[in-house]
Amino acid sequence: MRIITWNMRRATEKSTAWKILTDLNPDLALLQEVSGISSAIRELFDVKLCNAISKIGKPQKFGTAILARGKIINELPLSSEYDWVNRELEFFKGNFISCIVQLQNQEPINVVSVYSPAWPVDKERLKEIDVSPVKLQLNPNVWGTEIIWAALKNTISSDEAWIVGGDYNSSETFDITWQDKNKVRFGIRSHGNVEMIARMNNLGFTECLREYNGKIVPTFKHSRGGIDHQIDHLFVTNGLYPRLKTCAVGNQSIIFGNSLSDHLPIIADFKDI
Repeated sequence: MRIITWNMRRATEKSTAWKILTDLNPDLALLQEVSGISSAIRELFDVKLCNAISKIGKPQKFGTAILARGKIINELPLSSEYDWVNRELEFFKGNFISCIVQLQNQEPINVVSVYSPAWPVDKERLKEIDVSPVKLQLNPNVWGTEIIWAALKNTISSDEAWIVGGDYNSSETFDITWQDKNKVRFGIRSHGNVEMIARMNNLGFTECLREYNGKIVPTFKHSRGGIDHQIDHLFVTNGLYPRLKTCAVGNQSIIFGNSLSDHLPIIADFKDI
């Protein structure tokens, strides 16, 4: 079973990126920034695609997608114990899409494709709300990463297989403490990125790329050319992680060299479940 997550940088129906995805031959693909899906892809996969939402709540011209070589058999509603989180889930309903997938000859899997915005939740919508149970302790804002975490915390069951992946816009290398410890300085210096991953670990998830390789594997090429940050993540429940055989990123020379995307796909191969 091959799982891929990839921000395709607004790939249209005619984008060469679809040929790359086909050649990678995934059973399940969690995609972000998809502007159009080729007819050849629709013949191969069952598709769920929703428009991502802008900062002001308007549908964007690109969306978040789940592709399954099999069947998307049911919707998978996500909800939180906090009403204000549920309102944010509704606000960003095209950024966090979820469903139950039945791959060929596999048990059903709960799947979430994540496109976490690069901006925090508008503080105007959070006025007079106690966000402390959800907000990162080390960061003053509430981000999409916390919204999806709060929803998963309230929804997942320990005996189910979950796959959650996508563009989190969050990397260990953004953290001020990490940069100071490693004597580097990037344009983004923030707090809470390591905390985000730790929270997912505490929910019973393992981040495949980081854990398998034992180090940070960058997935993003900055506009200034640097390739330093892993802002894309593939989390699976701990019961599924031992079946992981390999986890790597796509070929930089192909993806970046042909300007197909500013993100590399994460490619994970599992023993069948």
